[in-house]
Amino acid sequence: MKAPQMPRFKFQLSRQVKVMIMVGMVFVSIGFVEKRQADRVCNRIVIQVDNQYENFFIDESDVMALMTEGGKDFIVGSAYKNIDLRHLEQRIEEHRFIQNAEVFHDPKGNLLVRAKQSRPIARLVRSHAPDAYVSDLGQILPVSERYTARVLLISGSLVDSLITRDLSSYRRGRRFFEFLEYINNDPFWSAQIAQIDIEPDGEMNFYTTVSKQLVEFGTVENYQDKFQRLHIFYKRILPQKGWNEYERVSLKFKGQIVCE
Repeated sequence: MKAPQMPRFKFQLSRQVKVMIMVGMVFVSIGFVEKRQADRVCNRIVIQVDNQYENFFIDESDVMALMTEGGKDFIVGSAYKNIDLRHLEQRIEEHRFIQNAEVFHDPKGNLLVRAKQSRPIARLVRSHAPDAYVSDLGQILPVSERYTARVLLISGSLVDSLITRDLSSYRRGRRFFEFLEYINNDPFWSAQIAQIDIEPDGEMNFYTTVSKQLVEFGTVENYQDKFQRLHIFYKRILPQKGWNEYERVSLKFKGQIVCE
């Protein structure tokens, strides 16, 4: 006589339940990985300083000093759960020559640091006080004893008022910064203009390397049109009249090129 068979029950999970289980497993895995990363210890610090424009205001040792507050904080050997990466970035970015910083760690336990330097595009020259740089973001930067950037020089009595705050922070400063950016981004004018002198009323004068004429540029208003007229002067007028014919060219009057 055969033994009675036990009834069989089939459990069929719905698709929604399967998805929920899979999602839960993913979250558990992520939590496990995050815990492992948090418990991981910093093995070493790898610092990369961006020198795209060949500026050498800071180096890796400067960044290390900023991160560790001059060696007071010990990062190597510390668990990542005790290291505030954003706080380290803020420490580095306090340096005026650092535009931004990124701090993160890899699976091997290395702390990776990327620091991008500020880029000067002009230097404000003063005779009785320290000079300063204008960055490509319109910031006023101090000069450095370590490195001197070869940039456009700005001199004259108006420089003292320009140096008090970032050019990007007020209307007149932004307009002048746009003018500097235009020169810096134009290969021809950036090569031709080495120094600009600003008078008390904001009018500017300069010489170019291509000729000996004094260029009376006027204010920054309509600067693009003025540069177009100056280009006409060099390409059309001087080749016909002679490169030594004039001592002065004025662009101050709208639509005119006044040569003397």
